Amino acid sequence: MSDAAILAPALLALAAAFCFALALILTQFGLRTVPSWRSPLYSIGGSAVLGWAGAAVFVDWGGLVWPAVAIFAAVGCIFPVAVSILAVRANEHLGPAVSGAVGNVTPVFAVLGAVQFLGERLAPGQIAGLGLVVGGVALLALRGGAASTRAGGRHWSLWVLGLPLAAALVRGAIQPAIKTGLVLWHEPLAAAAIGYTLSTVVILSLVGRRAWRAGPAPAAGVRWFLMVGLCNGTATFLLYAALGLGSIALVAPLVALFPLIAVVLGYFFLRGEQLHAVGLAGIVVSVAGVILLLVAP
Repeated sequence: MSDAAILAPALLALAAAFCFALALILTQFGLRTVPSWRSPLYSIGGSAVLGWAGAAVFVDWGGLVWPAVAIFAAVGCIFPVAVSILAVRANEHLGPAVSGAVGNVTPVFAVLGAVQFLGERLAPGQIAGLGLVVGGVALLALRGGAASTRAGGRHWSLWVLGLPLAAALVRGAIQPAIKTGLVLWHEPLAAAAIGYTLSTVVILSLVGRRAWRAGPAPAAGVRWFLMVGLCNGTATFLLYAALGLGSIALVAPLVALFPLIAVVLGYFFLRGEQLHAVGLAGIVVSVAGVILLLVAP
């Protein structure tokens, strides 16, 4: 693959990583006034509206391929709705730095899925990189011992790590499916719009009645989560665009750099969010694994 063919999906993936990281930071502001169970209504619903506004203008609907639409819709039943629910709860318990860092295992699931279902080949260096990613997450887990740990002034039980791990599993598992759909119909904006529409239906069925009974949410919190939706929706479109141009082995690790970006953003905007030495080492090790995945022949 030429340098130009690598550069475009790499830049798109890095832009997606930045948007995912920014969404983690904005979520902290929104959670001050809106409960975590309610937040996906605004972030996912706002993304769906934004996606269709763009798709109506920029998508060539004349070339629509129904099997691709079916794939995008099936993915939308679990992504981003499941990831949004899990990520908000993880962010609530762990903060953006740790929840983002544990989410760094996404390329493990994505790359292994690409090997299994799309026939992508995994070099020894990439296997080593995956091992480092998992090792970095293990360091985060060991930071707290068997029962609980502390990060950014927070206490949390070890089981809470399962929230961002489950989100990473979903985020990684859908990438081979999206890649398959984009091969059939290369319209990443349509893929994002369709997926967010199905996710909106799912979240409405889960908490819509409860939200109606609870009454209007604070306007400030709604605005924060609309901005979260804008960031996540943009990130999803960029991710899909990158997957349409490059291999999962290239795109997934670069998108997984978002925890490191979240740490930097958190330092400037959330002064209380700090990682201790072992937690920081976990991020460094996992990011080193991502880099090895990228440069391995």
